[in-house]
Amino acid sequence: MKAGIFFHKRTGEPVQIIARAQTKPTFQEVICYQELTAPYDHFVMEKTQFFSEYVKHFDELPLTGHKQIGKRDDLPDKRPLISKGEIHREEEDEEEKDPRIRKLLAFFDAGSYREKIKMLEKMKDDMDSFMINNIAVSLDLSIEDGVDGYEFILSELRMRDRYESHRGDRF
Repeated sequence: MKAGIFFHKRTGEPVQIIARAQTKPTFQEVICYQELTAPYDHFVMEKTQFFSEYVKHFDELPLTGHKQIGKRDDLPDKRPLISKGEIHREEEDEEEKDPRIRKLLAFFDAGSYREKIKMLEKMKDDMDSFMINNIAVSLDLSIEDGVDGYEFILSELRMRDRYESHRGDRF
């Protein structure tokens, strides 16, 4: 008999079969099992009694005394807020209304630090705290109070560009 997880018919508590054995001198078949909840005790039970008290699949348990939990109306919907690669017409309209968003997305999509520097220099006149904070977060930077965020990001990008390497190009 293969070891497996069984569930108590009344309590639903899981147990694990450890071994199938026989007693001496009567050779009665027994099941050695361990509870899978604390304190993880070990027991031996006669085979037919074990299978009358335990089932293999949890869905075989009787649902007596249990009521099904319905969806509560006061809880928020758990659907993800982020699109899975699909662009909806509303989002396109939003981008068309605010060209800063398109520039910000182009900055995020830039493939190298050099490209990011060029994009940042083009966006200098459009920069506001929203754009600076989003760019800083994308670069894993935190901007302290009293620091010029644009200059701080630009200097960080220049430093990263200097030390950015294309290791595959050398071989």
